[in-house]
Amino acid sequence: MPNLYFASSRDLPVRTPAPGVTEHVLGADHATVILMELAPHTVLETHKHDVEEIGVVVKGSLVVVIAGEQRILAPSDSYRVPAGAAHGARVFEEPTQLIAVWAPPLQPI
Repeated sequence: MPNLYFASSRDLPVRTPAPGVTEHVLGADHATVILMELAPHTVLETHKHDVEEIGVVVKGSLVVVIAGEQRILAPSDSYRVPAGAAHGARVFEEPTQLIAVWAPPLQPI
């Protein structure tokens, strides 16, 4: 990976891991940062991963379930998913954008 000190989302690698999900990926040595764009009514099925995830809602709203606890999140709300915790989400009526950080970095990206 080249030294990347500044980036626009248009310059970052893009993933579409599920229908309605677009991710702009910024990888680093010790963390992965993803600008996640979620289409209205997108469902992120319950899943787990071996890294911690923290995030902030930038726009839109969604319901998030982490380890059985449910919350509705709106812009400027944040969340934390401990490594190994089951979690999922459902987007409401409008496009939603999150900034999420995984540490250590997700592999493979």
